[in-house]
Order: sequence, then structure tokens, then C-alpha cells
Amino acid sequence: MPETEAADLAQARFLEHFNCAQSTLWGVAEACALGCAECIPGIAWALGGGVGHTGRVCGAVTGAAMAIGLAIDETIAGSVWDRKNEANRVVGDLVRRFEAEFGSADCAALLGFAWHEPDAMDRYLAVGAKEATCLPCVRWAATEAARTIDTLRAVP
Repeated sequence: MPETEAADLAQARFLEHFNCAQSTLWGVAEACALGCAECIPGIAWALGGGVGHTGRVCGAVTGAAMAIGLAIDETIAGSVWDRKNEANRVVGDLVRRFEAEFGSADCAALLGFAWHEPDAMDRYLAVGAKEATCLPCVRWAATEAARTIDTLRAVP
């Protein structure tokens, strides 16, 4: 199943020290054959930890949104507005489900601190946040993005 493969590939990238956005986008892109894998690390470098380490939207959510955006271009015919509206609809749904699952879609709320704080890495390591908080978010986002892409592709 592409959902399991996406989650496993995203986890592998995350454990290789790529950020949550890179890992999620890359895992979904590979599992769903979205192409452009060579450009993924570069386009998502500053999206982990909430864009630019601001603590805003979780990078796993951002990576999932970008993967869905790639699939929208191959699955939705029509105008720019049609593709934009469909992307906003399905990604909005994904964000709401992520919030229901994890309590928030903001990195700082999920971790209890923002990456721009001076002791962020110490706190991250002390509580084991990579495995306890971030990895479940990455796996969930990759799984749900792949599932969403499968649904988009199934519509005639």
C-alpha cells in the first residue's frame, strides 16, 4: 500500500536527519511516484520546525500539503481556480484531522517550545521529542497524504 510505504520512507528520511517537511514530502513523493525527488531536500530545507523555525505550522503538515499539491496538478483538470480550490479543500481537511489527532498543527504547541528559543535542542533531546512527538506526526502526515492522493487519483 502506498500509505504504509509513504510512512516508512518518510520515517527513514527523518531518521537520516532530514527535517519533518523534507521527510514527509519525500516519502510521499517516492511512494506515490510524484517525481521531482531530486529537488525535495532543497525546497523544504527551511520548512521544518514551523517555517523558518518559527514554531508555526508543523513541517510534516507542510510536507504533506506540498505532496498533495503535486498530485493535484496531475489529477484535477480545469482552471487554476479549480486546482487551487481542490487543493485548499483536501489540505484543509488534512490539517483539521491532524489537529484532531495531535491537538494542534503548530510545531511549538506540539513540542512545547519553538526552535528559535536558545535551549530548543537541549529540550528536544531531553524529552526524546524526535521519537515521541515528531516521528508520529511525520508518519501520520505521510500516510494521510498518500491516502488523499490515492483518493484523488481514483476519481475519474
